Amino acid sequence: MKKTLMLGAVVAAASLSGSAAVIDFEADAPGLKPNGWSPVGHPTVQFSDTAGTDLLVGNFGGQGIGQSLVVFDDTDGSKLQIDFTVPVDSLSLWFGNDDPGWAGPTDLAWLEIWNGAVLLATVNSPLNLDDIMNQNIGWAGQCFDRAYFWYGDAQGNPFTTGPSGAIGLIEIVDRIEYVHCQRVPEGGSSLMLLGIAGLGMVGLGRRWIVRS
Repeated sequence: MKKTLMLGAVVAAASLSGSAAVIDFEADAPGLKPNGWSPVGHPTVQFSDTAGTDLLVGNFGGQGIGQSLVVFDDTDGSKLQIDFTVPVDSLSLWFGNDDPGWAGPTDLAWLEIWNGAVLLATVNSPLNLDDIMNQNIGWAGQCFDRAYFWYGDAQGNPFTTGPSGAIGLIEIVDRIEYVHCQRVPEGGSSLMLLGIAGLGMVGLGRRWIVRS
């Protein structure tokens, strides 16, 4: 079943977005990074390449926003793995390099949310195929400790195919926002409770597609 929901201003006022941490990679030295790497200022977040060791921080022009994180090489079907040593309940990221020569109209950006061995959510977003970082994807709900992001086909396989005939599209991500898990205080307002419940499906000002 596919659900598409929008979040209004009432829930926006009740959100926890003010406590979000933001990873923009601007303080990180450019170059290759090992699996399990944490960016400056975010020791509880670890990035890995699921197929190989091909993480790279650099400036990719309009495909990113200043310095960004790239996952080479997608002919091997790699995904970006994001681990949180302290659980979070909200994650969003911007993505680029959606090159129309390397992906088609049915290819998607995918995000999986895991807590331990339990898959909590699978989110996807169409690619606008303009090769520019101007789209984002995310999820918020119960606490989780791992996420995967990748470009794939309509079934979620980590391969794309464009007019060039090449298989695989390299992921570039930036502006990664996350919120550590927080308990709702006893006696909290119904507005706050509504906000947290609503964030389980959608994000502020974003149109997220959730498959379950």
